[in-house]
Amino acid sequence: MLLQAVLLSILASILSIEWMNGHFGFARPLWVGTLTGLVLGDLQQGIIIGASLQLIFMGMSGVGAAVPPDQTIGSVIATALAILTGQGIEIALTLAVPVALGAQILDIFSRTINSGLIHMADGYAQKREYGKVEMSHYLGILVQFIRTSVIVFPAIYFGVDAVTAMISVIPTAVLRGLEVSGGILPAVGFGMLLTMLEVPYLFPFFFIGFALATFGGYSTVGVTLVAVCVALVLDHYNKKNKVNTEVKNESASDLDSLME
Repeated sequence: MLLQAVLLSILASILSIEWMNGHFGFARPLWVGTLTGLVLGDLQQGIIIGASLQLIFMGMSGVGAAVPPDQTIGSVIATALAILTGQGIEIALTLAVPVALGAQILDIFSRTINSGLIHMADGYAQKREYGKVEMSHYLGILVQFIRTSVIVFPAIYFGVDAVTAMISVIPTAVLRGLEVSGGILPAVGFGMLLTMLEVPYLFPFFFIGFALATFGGYSTVGVTLVAVCVALVLDHYNKKNKVNTEVKNESASDLDSLME
C-alpha cells in the first residue's frame, strides 16, 4: 500500500501540474481514471470509472478567477479507493465530488502562495537575477506537488476513513464561505473577460450565458449548446447578408460601367 500511495501521489501531482500548465486534457477524469487503473493493475476498471466520473465533472470549469472543485485529485482518490476496496463505481461516484471540494480549499491556498512567488520572481527579474527567477518557478511546482501529495498520500495509505475524517474536520463556516465565494467569483471572471475583449457588441452574449447558467439552471454544457446554436444561426445570416451585399455591389458596378 505504501508503494501504491507514493506512485499515485506522484501521478496526481504530475497531472495537477499539467492542469495548471498546459491543459492538454490528461488531467480530465477519463485520463485520470485510466492512468490510475494502470498504476493499480486494473486498467479496465480504471477506464470504466474514469468515464463515469467524466460525466460528473464535464460541466465544471474555471471561469476567470473562479477556482473549481479539483476534479483531478477527486478522480485519482475515487478511482483508487474504488479499485482497492473492490466496490467499483458506486464508491467512486460517492467520493469524487466531496474529495474534489475538499481539495479545492488547498488549491486556493496554493494559488495564494504561488501569487507571492510570482511577485518574488518579478523582483528578481528587475535585479536581473535570472537564476533566482527560475528557482521561483520551481518553487511553484514544489508547492503544487506538496499540495497534491498531502491529500492523495494519506487518502490512499489510510483508506476511506481518512478521507471522510479530513473533510469532516473542515469547519462549516469555511465550507459555507467557499460556497458563497464560488457563486461570486464566476461573475468576477466574466467581468475580467469583458474588460479584455474590446468588442462591445459581444457583451450581451456573456450576460445571456451567465443568466442561463445562474437563473435558468443550465449546466455549462447546456449553455455551450445554446451558444453553438446561436453562433451557427448568426454565421448563416451574416454569410447570407454578405452574399446579398456583394450581389448588389456587382450590380451597381455593372450599371456604372454601362453609364460610362
